[in-house]
Amino acid sequence: MRLIVKGCLVSLAIFSAISASSSVNAFPEKSVRLTVGFGPGGPSGIAARFMQKRFTAVTGQELIIINKPGAGGAKAWSQIKKDKKDGYELTLLNFPHTVLQPIARGKNAGYSYEDIQPVLYYTSVPQVLAVRKDSPIKTFKDLVSAIKAKPGSVTIGGTGIGGSNHSAFYKFNKVGGFKAAYVPFKDTSSTIAGLKSGSTDAAWTFTTQGVKDGDSIRLLAIASDKRMSLFPELPTLTELGYPVVDVAYWSIGVPPGTTSNIRQKVSDAFQKVVNDASVKADMSKGGYQPILIPYPKSNEFKARLGKDYGAVGKALSKKKK
Repeated sequence: MRLIVKGCLVSLAIFSAISASSSVNAFPEKSVRLTVGFGPGGPSGIAARFMQKRFTAVTGQELIIINKPGAGGAKAWSQIKKDKKDGYELTLLNFPHTVLQPIARGKNAGYSYEDIQPVLYYTSVPQVLAVRKDSPIKTFKDLVSAIKAKPGSVTIGGTGIGGSNHSAFYKFNKVGGFKAAYVPFKDTSSTIAGLKSGSTDAAWTFTTQGVKDGDSIRLLAIASDKRMSLFPELPTLTELGYPVVDVAYWSIGVPPGTTSNIRQKVSDAFQKVVNDASVKADMSKGGYQPILIPYPKSNEFKARLGKDYGAVGKALSKKKK
């Protein structure tokens, strides 16, 4: 058979092949599911919803976010192997959480670092030390004095065992020779709620909470290599004499065993979304820092984080024994 298209003879077989090729290459062709291992009010949930706001406008399809909090994110990450490998069942991955948990918890984590397959790192957030607004601890110096005065008595909250907050806590204690007590919560929202209620004296959290909860908490110091423009008066721990740098990263993740072709398509689609001007603006205002590491470079960055945080994970594991 032949078709006449604008005066030209085109083979029906060729026409069908072209149509089929276009269909195969299109992504996404239906709604995409993204599982988030924390509640909607924390930095993970907020960062996911920034993308959700513009996903349809950029891709033509819907981004469905499923919050599955529990075990510091491990409840969601332990389900990754059960998801379909078609690019439509994705998981938000947090680092260094996914490095530390399998080391610190072993089989109890429910997943291994090999199961974690990032295809696009798209944002990062420095960690901060914070106290509630009406705390008698007014400054970083006050916190240090309180820890030294009563070793083991000052409590510092954070999300989960073997997460990024736990990592920052460990590094801080080690650098300062401190003996503070770590109190784990299921997610960032719970950590901040515990801090506000007085359940803990201080907390390791993120710059995003400085934006969201700035009226009720006070940031004392930031664990980044330089000050952040959003909080120009907030000193780095290195400036204060305690060289601790600890930053959390977020990536779109696919199930292990997903083909390279699908990984690339997912990476490309989400890269268009996070490059949208309004998404960039929302993240900047929200306390997030830009980072863009697409597939396949995402594999190299994953390996680097695994190496960088491996020693911390082993130390946290030893402390549990």
